[in-house]
Amino acid sequence: KSDYDIFAAVAERMGMGDVFTEGGMDEYDWCKTYFHATDLPKAITWEEFEKKGYYVVPIPDDYRSTPAMRWFAEGRRRDTPDWGPRPGDTVGFEGLQTPSGKIEFVSTTLKHLEMDVVDPERPAMGPQFIPSWEGHHTTELYDKYPLQMVSPHPRFSFHTMGDSKGTWLNEVDEHRILHDDGHRYWVMRLNSKDAEARGIAEGDLIRAYNDRGSVILSAQITERVAPGTVHSYESCADYLPQGEPGESTDVAGCVNILTNKRFITPTSIAMSNNSCLIEVEKWEGEAS
Repeated sequence: KSDYDIFAAVAERMGMGDVFTEGGMDEYDWCKTYFHATDLPKAITWEEFEKKGYYVVPIPDDYRSTPAMRWFAEGRRRDTPDWGPRPGDTVGFEGLQTPSGKIEFVSTTLKHLEMDVVDPERPAMGPQFIPSWEGHHTTELYDKYPLQMVSPHPRFSFHTMGDSKGTWLNEVDEHRILHDDGHRYWVMRLNSKDAEARGIAEGDLIRAYNDRGSVILSAQITERVAPGTVHSYESCADYLPQGEPGESTDVAGCVNILTNKRFITPTSIAMSNNSCLIEVEKWEGEAS
């Protein structure tokens, strides 16, 4: 059943079925209702729309392309729908949203912060290449942990409130994979070259670790991950340490325990989770 049917059935048991469905309308009825609430009936009938399945809104005959930033180049107020901040974010609807209203090669905002101390990791003068505090330039650490872990938002749960909770999401193999011990393990993706060098095959349990901790995960081998990097989503909602919390291996998939707790720079509050070196090995023993 669809979500609508489920909620309609719940409302019916509560004696509010007609209130929820507004007189017994089903999903098809709602589609027609929303169709007729738009301007589409002026261009296409419901029967034609239902048969075709879509309608492409044509470009107006008098349409003219608007090159981005033309207004800025010509010294006018912003009067075109460019991507970016709204005109109200600028001073007097003119210029850019920088303090000077111009393109800044030296950041006025960062330069103001340098009145007290210069942040070597975020200098006002830019752009320039600044080696990461945790990457292939940090040779001593890189020799020990040669894999760069990337941990973006999950595709399915997005945040921790969408993970676990006994929902059907746990049954999606891209999210968690069921193993013979009955546990659904979080997924880590490796390039085939890195997996082969470590004797890791598709579906193996692996231990990802560094000096901050270790996590047991299910391996997925894919060419979508570049050699030298691994991919595992953040936002695991569980934490199941196999011993003293903070001192033992986690089997729930909380890869965030591997990431650095520092900010990107001392003068910012941005997280530094994607500058994280780890090592991975096939796991067959007891978590410790």
